[in-house]
Amino acid sequence: MPIVFACAASHAPGITAWRDVALPEQVAAVDSGFTELSRAFAEARAETVVLLTSEHWNNFFLDHASAFCIGRGEHFEGPVEPWLRVQKTRVPGDPALAQKILEHCYDNGFDLSHSQELKFDHGSMVPLNFLTPAMATKVVPIFFNTLAPPRPKAGRCLALGQCLRGLLEASPERIAVVATGGLSHDPGEINHGVIDTDFDRTFLKRMSEADADALRSYTDAELLAAGAGTLELLAWICLAGIMGDRRPHVVAYEAVKPWATGIGMLAYDAAA
Repeated sequence: MPIVFACAASHAPGITAWRDVALPEQVAAVDSGFTELSRAFAEARAETVVLLTSEHWNNFFLDHASAFCIGRGEHFEGPVEPWLRVQKTRVPGDPALAQKILEHCYDNGFDLSHSQELKFDHGSMVPLNFLTPAMATKVVPIFFNTLAPPRPKAGRCLALGQCLRGLLEASPERIAVVATGGLSHDPGEINHGVIDTDFDRTFLKRMSEADADALRSYTDAELLAAGAGTLELLAWICLAGIMGDRRPHVVAYEAVKPWATGIGMLAYDAAA
């Protein structure tokens, strides 16, 4: 069965935790974007979400940092942040699909690490809070190392998506793919609060044009120049690999200064 839903969305904690400090018109634009995504998600009737997300030192530290880690748990608890204004809960997992993905990747040159005890933070819980607020849809998370160098390169992330495409498209389950993170931001670093709107708009354009050559060519230095958190866009690039020639449309983009992040969303037409 073809993938029934796919999108990418920023996961800045301010989206839920610090709504009152942002301009009302920007909050409204972000809310409108998530409303569009959540409506399409509901219509797709997905059974499992493959969640391409980021690690924020909640599951791993410098004693272990793998390029990619897939969650095989029966469930995942989150959020770890008590201030996120998202209800703490258990998100159901899909160990069977996670096992299939893991074995498929092993057979095709990607040695993902795996864990049955991952916790979710804002990077996973903010988008899920909007897409599936009842937290009833099964989730298979794939965490990207965007923190401890060396990190996976953009081309490798695109290739991982291309590797996953055939398996997910052939799955008997109704699969949704959601990439989270970005856009430009530099949390807690020297350029905290700086948003590179030129970078963001160029990146969104390349995603919307399914420009695989441009996406795979991003270097660490180019992403880091827009802020350390911008490396989270490796998950979006993986999504582009999964979706191939399909072109998403930009649902929303707002440079929200109080949230210190360029907030963006993309969605793929399920009928494409």
